Amino acid sequence: MTDEQHIEPGTTTSRRAAIHHSGLHLLPATVYPSPPVPVPDCATCDELAEMRRTARTEADRSREADANVLLRRHQRLAHTGDGEGGVGTEKPRRRVFRYVPYSIVQDGSAEPEYEARCVSGDEHDCGAVSGRHPDPAKVEEWQRLHTQETRHTRYRRCFADYSVLEPQA
Repeated sequence: MTDEQHIEPGTTTSRRAAIHHSGLHLLPATVYPSPPVPVPDCATCDELAEMRRTARTEADRSREADANVLLRRHQRLAHTGDGEGGVGTEKPRRRVFRYVPYSIVQDGSAEPEYEARCVSGDEHDCGAVSGRHPDPAKVEEWQRLHTQETRHTRYRRCFADYSVLEPQA
């Protein structure tokens, strides 16, 4: 008998049993924070909130995420500890490991990075890369110039931030 003869099609019951035995059902769910709320009477917050509104009306989820990241960064740098409406009081998203007394949190001392890679081309991907930038506007400007020079219109955009493991209190 070969291995192929031992293979049976998966059923709902067998899949549930596999998940149960793997322990995946015991992992905590990741809780995503709600979008940041602009601080009243702050021109920068209003500008970034308007960028987010425009992205939502145009159904551009990438630009909406960029606006949320920029608004959170602005609030972290400019409004920490204001005591107004919880900007500095919102708990960061954490993930707790089982049996390990650490949490993963975003590294507040590191800037997020944006990058675009051209995936257009006739037979092969172009492969041109914008390089890593802390500001998404620089990456968008590179995309605009690259499209102007090459007429390539398809890009893979990447966002990266840094995290640290913190011991549980």
